[in-house]
Amino acid sequence: MKKYKVLAVLLTLSLGVGENLLGGSKAAQAGEMTQTYSASKGFSTTKQGENQWYYEKLSGTAYLDLVYEAKSKRWTAPNGYPWVSASALHPGQNFDAVRKWISPGKGVISISGVVRKGSAEGDGVVASIRKDGVKLWSSTMTTTTAVTPSGVSKIAVEPGTEITFVVNKSGNSNHDHTMWEPDIAYVGTLAKTSVSVGSTSKAAAAAKSQNPSVISVLDYGALPNDTKDDYPAFVAAVDAAKSTGKPVYVPAGNYRISDILTIDGVKLQGAGKFLTTLTSTNPKRGSIDLKGNGVELSGIKHVYQTTVPRGNGANEKNSITVRGAKNFKINDVYISKSSTAGIMVTYGSTKGTISDNVLDSTGADGIHVTGGSSYITIENNTVRKAGDDTIAVVSYIDNDAQAANHIVIRKNNVGYGSKARGIAIVGGNDITISDNSVQETNMAGIYIAVEASYNTQNVDRVTVSNNMINYTGIAKPQNHPNVLVYASQGIVDNVVFSNNTIKNGAHRGIGVWGKGTIRTITFTKNTLINRIGAPTTFKNGKIKLNQNVGF
Repeated sequence: MKKYKVLAVLLTLSLGVGENLLGGSKAAQAGEMTQTYSASKGFSTTKQGENQWYYEKLSGTAYLDLVYEAKSKRWTAPNGYPWVSASALHPGQNFDAVRKWISPGKGVISISGVVRKGSAEGDGVVASIRKDGVKLWSSTMTTTTAVTPSGVSKIAVEPGTEITFVVNKSGNSNHDHTMWEPDIAYVGTLAKTSVSVGSTSKAAAAAKSQNPSVISVLDYGALPNDTKDDYPAFVAAVDAAKSTGKPVYVPAGNYRISDILTIDGVKLQGAGKFLTTLTSTNPKRGSIDLKGNGVELSGIKHVYQTTVPRGNGANEKNSITVRGAKNFKINDVYISKSSTAGIMVTYGSTKGTISDNVLDSTGADGIHVTGGSSYITIENNTVRKAGDDTIAVVSYIDNDAQAANHIVIRKNNVGYGSKARGIAIVGGNDITISDNSVQETNMAGIYIAVEASYNTQNVDRVTVSNNMINYTGIAKPQNHPNVLVYASQGIVDNVVFSNNTIKNGAHRGIGVWGKGTIRTITFTKNTLINRIGAPTTFKNGKIKLNQNVGF
């Protein structure tokens, strides 16, 4: 899709002879004009479209305006890249740098001027010239040797024809500034009336007209249910949403995403977790990353086309990674397969809600909270066949400045063949686990621990209430109980179990043990039934028992 622009062009301006700001001359000859449009001489520091030149960034087929920055004397994106100056362009990691010229009328143009990479460092750039999105010339440049574009003479143009000069990163965007000052020699007439430039697809136009309060990914070139990569369109839509304050809307269908999709401070909404699917095609870089304040993700299904072994558990292979976000929400999302975790909350993320989601067959934990994250509520989720724990809170001594804290885990339904623990707290403070159903996990259904093998922080103030823990600790030879409090280092203290139903333990009911320091563990009004083996194995700690049934 090309961006909408309107050029108010008056015929009277086309007449007259002499030098002008554009670096060329005019010749009135039976209504025809000759004009040279110079990118450097016609460079504007005030507004888009002056002297027919525009300064933009490109993702897929979506062109978005850059903003002029007086200090650097260039048009730039908010984070600094890409940018376009009078003499050069520099792409960004997700967007190409674009200098665009709009034809003022019907005629013929010839393009001149060399292109050269501004630095010998980096892995190269791809420079191209396009007419209305169709490539006329392209070259990959890895050295500072100047290149003269070929095949760009005597090109027919109409009023509103777009000629774009595009610089794209070859691999990464480091050292990619590219020296390029094209001139366009135009021979033709000027349009007598304003020209509407660019058009959207019919689907995109329909989406816009139906709901102007959202940014539809269709408006930026996404097309569901085909084999094309929709990643550039999603990047452009998220960027537009960031600048307008509108949410991104993803209509029903299957969209292919080739890289990590970062959603920074905006809301992305699908048509529903069984209607809108985002398919990550790169098994090593498929995460949807949430950042910023107020970011939200809802109403989608996220799947991996293929997965790879968990390995070192890199976050790039998660389904969703919350990276230092605050006031975030993940709601009504269906996660089907991932190379590592389903939802990873880390880097000090705070004040977030993860609710009403379904996670199935993740490569590692279903939902994992770490990195000193705080004030997180995890509720009404279903987690099945997790590759590790279904829901885990973990705090490391080496990596986390503070322990994860003020975490609420409630009303979740988890297990169903998960390979490790049900709900696990391995280092953390002020945590509530209530009204959950945990069943069919290889290891303990509820696990509260400090582990030396992972060098985790202490555990303090954990409340476990009104949960159903049914037939867990299945795997041999581990023989975990349904509920296990464990310390191989550090301190576990102030853990209270109340009003839980603990039944059908595969090997035993409740265990408290380990060589670390275990202080006060309280069991009040819990019911233990149909257990196999010992009802309790208390080997450490100060155990308080009040009005329990079955032990």
